This record gives sequence, structure tokens and C-alpha cells, in this order.
Amino acid sequence: MIKNFRQERWKTYHLDIWMDRFVYNISNYGRVISFVKNPEGELLSGGRNSGYLSFAVVLKNGKNKSYYFHRVISELFLNKKEDDTFVIHKNYEKHDNQVLNLAWANKEEWIKHQFGNPNVKENKLKRKLRQVTSYSKLTYGQAVILKKKLLDPNRKTRIRILAKQFGVSEMQLYRIKSGENWGDIEV
Repeated sequence: MIKNFRQERWKTYHLDIWMDRFVYNISNYGRVISFVKNPEGELLSGGRNSGYLSFAVVLKNGKNKSYYFHRVISELFLNKKEDDTFVIHKNYEKHDNQVLNLAWANKEEWIKHQFGNPNVKENKLKRKLRQVTSYSKLTYGQAVILKKKLLDPNRKTRIRILAKQFGVSEMQLYRIKSGENWGDIEV
């Protein structure tokens, strides 16, 4: 027997997929009861897919079809405008699927909401604080000097020696010479 929370409401969700029929009860508190295996009902804990809670339906042909808790709950309990295609979690917690935490949004609203996400803000700050701006071993000035030396017809220094001097591979020097790397440098 599954106990209800205070002011918890349940709605029935019918799935008719290719001659297969499934019945679920969906709660405004984000809970899902399945009547597939047990006629009394079984409370689903759900699996995680990219952090979102989901449940899978196994069809007679052996294939699985997944449904996200937040989308099913939003379809049953929330009003959807014509251009709304995304469901957002207002508190940014992907596992909190209560109706009060969910809202339908169009693409612009969804993007705006995502930029307010504390995790996104934290990652932007981390990127800003990083000192590494380039993954290149060479600075622009070093690349210019190297390209001049490599294209000099009277060059006496071997490529192997130049590679050791600048701390790069010989292959990197051949790429600089051909313009594959640092191709924007004109000598």
C-alpha cells in the first residue's frame, strides 16, 4: 500500500503504443505508480538519464521506450501554450519533479532559464579565472620566428635542432612550414 502525502493528487496516465497498453498513476508530488507487473501498483524510483528521472516501458516486441517523469507530470498537471516545447525545473534540481517546481517554456525562455543556473554561472566563473588561454606550446611571436627560419632558402639549421630549441615536435615544424598550423602567419 502506497501512502499519500498531504494534498497529493493522482491522475491516471494511459500509454497505448503499438497494441501495447500501460497504465500509470502520476502524482503532483512527482511520484509514479506502475500497474504493469503488480495490479496493486508499484512505486517507481526511476532511472537517471542525464540527471533526469525516467522510467522505461518494455514493449511486447522487446524494445524499450523511455519517459521522463517531469515531462509526463507536466503534460498531466500543467497548462501548455502552443509554442511551449521544453519543461524547466524552476529550482534547477533535475530530480525534484513536483508540479510547483515545473513549468512549460519555449526555446527563448528555456535558454534564459539555463543561463540563470548556478552551475552554469559557476563554470563561467571558473573558465574566466583560468590562466590558460591557449593550448599551444608556441606563442604567436615564436611561430613567426620559426616560420621565417623554416622558409629561409639559406637556412643551415636542421629541423631537428629547431624542434629542440622551441620544444615542439619535428612534425609540428613541417605543419608550420606547409601552413597547416599557424597558417595565418605570412612571411
